[in-house]
Amino acid sequence: MSRWWLALAVLMLPRAVAAYPTSTNLTPSAEVLSEGEKRYEVSFNSYGGLFRSGTERYLFSQFGWRNLEWGVDFYRYPDDDGNYRTRWAFNAKLRLWEETQRRPALAVGILDVGAGLKASPYAVLGKSVGRSVWHLGAGRFDDAERWWLAWEYELSPRWLLVVDRLSGRDGHSCVGLYWQFTRQLELGVVVGFPHRGDNDRLFILNLAWMP
Repeated sequence: MSRWWLALAVLMLPRAVAAYPTSTNLTPSAEVLSEGEKRYEVSFNSYGGLFRSGTERYLFSQFGWRNLEWGVDFYRYPDDDGNYRTRWAFNAKLRLWEETQRRPALAVGILDVGAGLKASPYAVLGKSVGRSVWHLGAGRFDDAERWWLAWEYELSPRWLLVVDRLSGRDGHSCVGLYWQFTRQLELGVVVGFPHRGDNDRLFILNLAWMP
């Protein structure tokens, strides 16, 4: 089941960890794009409110080939002095096997392959249950071992509800709603609740295009 939802990157940022290959709100899923499929996304994430000062901006590209999904991503984010920096990263995900009635799908991948970044390997399982899909994954993000659990529920052919939780004191538990308003365009809005009270709430706005 191919979807073009929000895809954030595991960018080694101090306050949030997120992921770009076929993802849930913040974390990689066990799905990959089908061969020949392409997806492009523009994403903004802010802390404490939408489009606050210091909003991070992301541009993602993703391509499917056999059981492999890969992409090159660009992003701008402020440093400690408030000056914006631009970086790029390569990512890839390989589906080792597809889901069956008894066995979940399994995918392995790597994020943040680029200059000045630390590559982040991970593995994730995915299993359909009725109209929902569950994902359970683990990886090394931001110099720490993390796990995540995600749940997707198809409200209708045009609306998708996604809930996920990424471990860690700097992590967030997120609720996202995605609206496919044309065959090729999708809009996503996500609210992330921090695991620590002194961290800011996360707001994400994402527009995806699959030509």
